[in-house]
Amino acid sequence: MTREPERSCVGCRERAPKAELVRVARTPAGVRVDHGNGLGRGAYVHRDPACVVAALRQGALANALRTGLAQEELARLRKEIEEAAQAI
Repeated sequence: MTREPERSCVGCRERAPKAELVRVARTPAGVRVDHGNGLGRGAYVHRDPACVVAALRQGALANALRTGLAQEELARLRKEIEEAAQAI
């Protein structure tokens, strides 16, 4: 029997199956929600709005991606993550 891979949420630090999390990736084109291509350095966050806010406010997402994020980028990412969370 195979087990589903688990990842840690950068907002709450709890582990969950990879399919329950939204992946955000740092690519040469910038930081974006990963919709399945799997390219670039990635970080995962729960679909829960509280985890999204915590990941962005605490700087955990930027830290995990090893990049700086301006306020405009944070606002755009929050919107993209929330849209991805609702899509499923």
